[in-house]
Amino acid sequence: MTRPLHRPLVLALCAAHLSLASAATPDDPEARIARVMAGLRPPVSFVGDATWTLQERMKHYGVPGLTVTVIDQGGLAWTRVYGLADREAGLPVKPDTLFQAASISKAVSAFGAMTMVQDGKLALHQPVNAQIKSWHIPENELTRQVPVTLEHLLSHTGGLTVHGFMGYASDAAMPDVLAVLDGKPPANSAPVRVDQLPGQAFRYSGGGYTVAQLLMADASGEAFADLMQQRVLGPLGMTDSSFAQPLLPPQRARAAAGVLPDGSAVAGKRHRYPELAAAGLWTTSQDLARFGLGVQQALVGHSEQVSASLARDMLTARADGSYGLGFGLPQIEGEAYFAHGGWNAGFCAQLMAHQSAGQGVAIMINANQPALIDELRRAVAHEYGWPGFKTLAPLPVSAEALEKAPGRYRLNGEQAMVVTRQGERLFLGEAGEAGRELVPVAGGRYLQREQEQARSFEPDAEGRWTLRMARERGAAQVLPRLADTQRLPRELLLAGERAAALVAYRALRDGPDEAGSEAYLNEQAYGLARRGDKAAGVALAQVNAELYPGSANAWDSLGELHLMQGDKAQARSAYLRALALAPNSASAQAALRTLGE
Repeated sequence: MTRPLHRPLVLALCAAHLSLASAATPDDPEARIARVMAGLRPPVSFVGDATWTLQERMKHYGVPGLTVTVIDQGGLAWTRVYGLADREAGLPVKPDTLFQAASISKAVSAFGAMTMVQDGKLALHQPVNAQIKSWHIPENELTRQVPVTLEHLLSHTGGLTVHGFMGYASDAAMPDVLAVLDGKPPANSAPVRVDQLPGQAFRYSGGGYTVAQLLMADASGEAFADLMQQRVLGPLGMTDSSFAQPLLPPQRARAAAGVLPDGSAVAGKRHRYPELAAAGLWTTSQDLARFGLGVQQALVGHSEQVSASLARDMLTARADGSYGLGFGLPQIEGEAYFAHGGWNAGFCAQLMAHQSAGQGVAIMINANQPALIDELRRAVAHEYGWPGFKTLAPLPVSAEALEKAPGRYRLNGEQAMVVTRQGERLFLGEAGEAGRELVPVAGGRYLQREQEQARSFEPDAEGRWTLRMARERGAAQVLPRLADTQRLPRELLLAGERAAALVAYRALRDGPDEAGSEAYLNEQAYGLARRGDKAAGVALAQVNAELYPGSANAWDSLGELHLMQGDKAQARSAYLRALALAPNSASAQAALRTLGE
């Protein structure tokens, strides 16, 4: 099974943040903390909007425990912990409770790699295969054109496969790093290979960081966990952090137990990750904030580990401009931040800090509910007056917009966006889903509380209104108005007209529109299920499997979506089709074992 390939959580921050903020005022620290804990908010908030308390949002999302540390004025301002480290055992979170940093491990590992570059033990721009000893990236026509370098690995531009890793249950056999790289049992992930020209584009690859892990260990002659202890964790004072997998008994006694997206406990409390550089760090929010401070200090030349020039290189964008070496690079109203999020089984985390203002936050939870982290981060930014966060005043919807905006707009060849009117308000959503309010603000823009990209309406050459949707890094997409008689494939499918929908999807598949690709339809099917419409997700996944009957991934995804819907018989059938097409599919094998095959 291949889930939709989402960029790390932090890359979603790269659009302009427009949440409510106010200038910070000197106050008693406890009063500021109290305001943070009562100030959780959605991606966009307006003057007069209500906020949430941390307690009610932890209950809303089913998050047992949380730890947060705030960076302010170039130092650690405060740490607070809430809830349960182990829900089943009833154990509380403590300041030294260990959480999985998940993909934030990549940022810490990249910093470690840069210390080796500074010492001359690694070269950033030389081919990896010329530096690594115990394994080599298999060569092909792509790598002969452009050899993979350490810079490629750390910036996710190496064209390497394997987005992320599932981890290994406490009672499961755990592979070594060589087995992971070659996808050999007991590894539960595919081989790490180059299937895209290195340096050409960003594509998130935990597999690439696993190559970097082996490269760093080979170059130093030390185990990766020991190397990181000596080069990063120890020097930065991260005394409650470790890359050991599994944890040693004294640390394991302080480790939190994870909770999955459906609210169930992680079997055995937590997974283990031999992919240390990609996902293996155990830490606290305080130690994670210390790491953020270490990066900020390196940027101004106050680090013994990494020079200012190398630190700036880490935070220099590659490829599409949203990721450097180990960090995402959010630009918030022109203000430069660095950040990374993380998701392991049962754990989520986020580190975000300003590049020069001495502000930031580290948040960790033992549940797969990253939206809570985002809400709390916004509360911190609001209270502490982070640069780039603005106050927004809503405006009334104009009479012209109320009259002309409602209608359907072509998102792509598969789906439409729909604007509806309710009284004096406008709402926007995908066809088949409830719309969310469009709130006018200055500059002719409309914003929705649930997402940060601005919308606007503008006439085309014939005077018909079009919908303009802002995208990342200043890009925009203009959606033309659809005629009332023109129905797109998703609309037909959701209306129950499956035969007509299948004809339309086949035509889409055979054309140039990416919306007819297997990967796009797979991602959309998962998206429908995640947003609560599991039946629609299954219906779209069934169409995808019919359009691409030779794709093991399409059948595997259909099996998982059937399982999410509770249909074990149909899930078993889909997984068997996937296994027939890909006999070595670890995910299909695991699912069928769970189903009793």
